[in-house]
Amino acid sequence: MTDEAVLERLLDADASLFVGDTARHALGWLGHPVRYGRELARWADVIPRRHRHTVWIGIGGSSSPARALSDGVDNCPLTVLDTTHPDSIQGQRFDNVNVVVASKSGTTLEIQVVLAWALGHGLDPRDLAVITDEGNSLGELADSLGAVRIDGDPNTGGRFSALSPFGLVAALYLGREPGALREELEAALPTPALASRAADLASRALESGAISLPGDPLLSGSALWLDQLVAESTGKDGRGIFCSPGEPQRFNLVDMMTWELATALLARGLDVDPFNQPNVESSKREVMSILRKGIGDDWGGDHLAEWPDGLAGSSALHLQAYAPLTSSDAVAGLRRSLEGASPFVTANLGPRFLHSTGQFHKGGPAGQVMLQIRQRPQCAPERIPGRAFSMHDVHAAQFLGDERALQSAGRTVMTVTVDHIEEVAHRLGAFPLR
Repeated sequence: MTDEAVLERLLDADASLFVGDTARHALGWLGHPVRYGRELARWADVIPRRHRHTVWIGIGGSSSPARALSDGVDNCPLTVLDTTHPDSIQGQRFDNVNVVVASKSGTTLEIQVVLAWALGHGLDPRDLAVITDEGNSLGELADSLGAVRIDGDPNTGGRFSALSPFGLVAALYLGREPGALREELEAALPTPALASRAADLASRALESGAISLPGDPLLSGSALWLDQLVAESTGKDGRGIFCSPGEPQRFNLVDMMTWELATALLARGLDVDPFNQPNVESSKREVMSILRKGIGDDWGGDHLAEWPDGLAGSSALHLQAYAPLTSSDAVAGLRRSLEGASPFVTANLGPRFLHSTGQFHKGGPAGQVMLQIRQRPQCAPERIPGRAFSMHDVHAAQFLGDERALQSAGRTVMTVTVDHIEEVAHRLGAFPLR
């Protein structure tokens, strides 16, 4: 159990609880239930809702709350577009839908290029809402287009933003009423009782070194959200808490606040900074370097020389599937077929994991092995409006850049390139597990 004095200090937003200096500007989430409970009715009045369906453009902590709150919603009126895979982007219509663009920094490459694509392919600015922190270029663009702009909290990082506009606006689009949401926020106030429950969760995770997620991150928004929160907050300095798929569970706002508290305590127990992500930047730098130099038609090939010998003594096997969103079921099935190949076998889609578990992959415990799966796009390349490159180029740069960043971090990386995910098992069959 965590000492009661520590819990009191956490609830008082005492930044000195944590190593590093980022906590001084990263504890705003503790006040979100009160702060944003007052904003719900206003947001409900101003967000564009001319159409029945809404497309949510975001990635990482700007999209995972929307996925979590979509769990179990029948005939879900919200599509979350957290990818750059050309087949998913070029296959999405942007006319006659509401569109929300969510990005904390406003400078995220994925958001910039997908928004440019949408504006060039049918998006009417009257149907656009932008959620971002105040004072960045994305907010300025929203204002210039006459779109609705909702400001985020600059004193909260993306993965701790579920009870801010990045989650609550999604809940409104999912049909939740402001009054009911306000009541749920009141139940999610960070009280001593909630902090004590969080401390129990953190103590068990620190003892075992792992947590079981509320489902599979490929299939469950709640699992995807928690996977990012824990992995990106704890996976650094050679330490971290492993997350593995578990029994499905739908998270509500109370669950989210409880796990935010627990994750902060987890990071404190590991003596790491819960609010930074130093290894995420390495992939971003590689991607931009590759885009500046040009890609060509290189979608890679098979580099499986270390399969399966590279798994001997590994701490985890991560399937990194650069594939369209429609491949989630197939990737989940592939992960299940490889269970037992390493103590932990996880899977997620690229590039969204770059903004979540990508930090854990590079900065977490030693012995992690990556199987990078590249699914060739079926659609033809088309230049992104206002850019010198295509979505094909962006997506290729992201997997190539991450491969280089992983290798620089000393990780074992194997790659396989396919037209369909179902081919991967056949390719691996030529190098059977021993």
